[in-house]
Formats: sequence, structure tokens, C-alpha cells
Amino acid sequence: MKELLRNKYFIGYSALYILTLVLMALIEDFPVSQSIAVLLIIGVFFTFIAHLATKSSKPLIKSKPIQANELSIIVGFLVYITLMLSFGFDSIKTFLFQFVVKTSRSEELISLSYKLIFFVFIPFVVYKLLYKFNLRDFGLDVKLKEFFTRKNIIILLSMFAVLFAFQFFLGNGASPIRNGLISNRQLYIGLPLLYIWLIVEVGLVEEFFFRGLIQSRLAVLTRSDLGGIFLSGLFFGLAHAPGLYLRGSGALDNLGVNPSLFASVGYSILVLSVAGFFLATIWSRTKNLWLVITIHAFVDLLPGLAEFVNTWNIN
Repeated sequence: MKELLRNKYFIGYSALYILTLVLMALIEDFPVSQSIAVLLIIGVFFTFIAHLATKSSKPLIKSKPIQANELSIIVGFLVYITLMLSFGFDSIKTFLFQFVVKTSRSEELISLSYKLIFFVFIPFVVYKLLYKFNLRDFGLDVKLKEFFTRKNIIILLSMFAVLFAFQFFLGNGASPIRNGLISNRQLYIGLPLLYIWLIVEVGLVEEFFFRGLIQSRLAVLTRSDLGGIFLSGLFFGLAHAPGLYLRGSGALDNLGVNPSLFASVGYSILVLSVAGFFLATIWSRTKNLWLVITIHAFVDLLPGLAEFVNTWNIN
């Protein structure tokens, strides 16, 4: 705790968070209670459980030292992924739907394909060609005996239990399950299939880029694991801000139909940036990306089931 309170990146992030919270309340009349709830439940409690579960964990790999001109590469990737999240992916879909019939299934498959290309394949190739990085350097080349250790099983079960309890009893996304709108057959078939899908579509895509690449390299650059955690969380949130503003999709996030740029940035800091702290903690202590991927996939499992069974017509 003393190390955390003295860390300059924690202090800087905390100051930015508090300032943003005050300004959002005064200027945008944003509900402070929502931000505080997210911070306490996901940012603090989930991270505390992750911290306890990973206590005495030994990192699977040792990060390589900072490479020549790597800071420019990192900044370039952050700009590039922000542009893709803002309007690049929408442009790709619009172009491809000139040749493919637009259905919910084709849209999901196209989305999966370009996410794998732009979040995983291109960054990996760049680091492979420039710096000779391999899958092991990103925590992906993991043997079964390295994954299914007693410690990793404890981490998985601990996080699964906490996430399930939160999603099932408190999350709005699981209301179709709680209200009996999902049949037993849809549960038995849909849950395993959706979990496999999420391991690739959400877990691998986001964790490779923001954890295996951005957090790891920022931790090396700042010489601080906490620096990697807080900066990667902040960049993750801010990367989504232009998209919230440009696409006017804030109605889903209590921002109104057309959120201002300030509101979009504020929401990204107050809500999105803290959402991955517990995953960042697990990655920092284990350096096992498949472990983080499987936990991340579980985060979206119950909330995503209703849409998944509808999209793939699971009856």
C-alpha cells in the first residue's frame, strides 16, 4: 500500500480522475454515483481480489528492455488504434458490405476478422520485424503445464466467482437470464460457444494489444509496473473517446444521444480507464496472457449471451 500511495503514476492518475469527476459533475451534470460505483466495485474491489489471488505469483516471462525508437512505435500504435476505433472500422465495414450481404452474422465475422488483423496481427508483425519479438515475449507461447498450475487455477476460480456474482446478481446484461428469457438449451449450447468466441473476439484482441503490448512496454519504459497499469488503463479509455463523440453512441453510456467531446473524454477516464485495472494487475504479476484472456472472456459471457443466441439462432 505504501508503494502504491508513493507512486507518481498513481498520484497523477488519481489527481486526473478527481479533477475529471468534479468537472463532469459541474459542467455535464454527470451522475457522480455511477462513476464512484464503477471505481469502487470494478476498479478497487475487483483489483483487490486480483491482487490477493496473484499473491506470490511468479511472472512467466521477463520483459525485454526498451528498444531503439520504441517510444515512437508505441505512440504510433496508440494513435493508429484510436483512429481505427473512431471511424476506421466503420469505414471498413461500409466498404465490405458492398460485396457481402449485411446480416448480423456477417457483421460479427467481419468484425472479428479486422480486429484480429489490426489489434493482433499487424502489431505482432511490426515487433517481430523490428525487434525480433516472438509469441513468448507477449505471453502467448504458454505450455499446458504453465497454464494449469495450482496457482493459476486459484486465480481463475477466484475471478470467475467474483465476476459471476457481480454479473448475475447486479449486471443489467444478465437480466434476460435472471428473468427466464433464456431457455436451458440456449444456456447449455450458447454459453460454451459464446465463451470460445469471446476468448478470441474480446480476450485475445484487447489483451494482446493493451496488455501484452502497451502495458508491458510502458512498464519497461517507465521502469514501473504501476506506471504500466495506470498509463495503459488511461490510454485504453481515451482511445474510445473520439468514437463516443463522433458516432453519437453515448446514449448507451448515460451520456445523452450526442455527447460533447469533453463528456466523451470524461466518461472514458471515469469509467473505461478503471475497468481493466484488475486484468492489468493479473497480467503484471503473471505475464501469462492466456490466463488474462480467459478471465476477460468471462467478463462478457453472461451480458453477451442474449445477443449471441439471437445472432446465431440458437433455439
